[in-house]
Amino acid sequence: MEYLGIPDAVLMEIGGDLECSKRSLEELGTSVIEACTNAMEHGNKLDENIPIQIIFEVDGNQIAITVMDEGPGFDFDHWIPSEELMRQRGRGIVIMREFTDDLSFGRHEDGRFMLRMVKNLNSADDE
Repeated sequence: MEYLGIPDAVLMEIGGDLECSKRSLEELGTSVIEACTNAMEHGNKLDENIPIQIIFEVDGNQIAITVMDEGPGFDFDHWIPSEELMRQRGRGIVIMREFTDDLSFGRHEDGRFMLRMVKNLNSADDE
């Protein structure tokens, strides 16, 4: 868990080369940290010997980030958020859905559990 800031730092470095709002990058950064936390905690059961993989893709004004882990995943088609939104844990998916334009879950062709998030970046003028 000590390396959670690295994906966010990579995103900020990528975003520094794009004309986008700081808010868009911060929202996506929060989503990346949530996705990586879930992958390490729930997917890989905090086993430091099992890596997660993070893929950043930039296409025009859009950034897609894929996070993969070795875990069993969950029934994302039937997942329902808790009605208790102020609880301390269990809000990651809600946050990611709110801060991204597309959020999907599935299996990579090699069997790993995969989360993919896409964010359409607002221009820096929109701040």
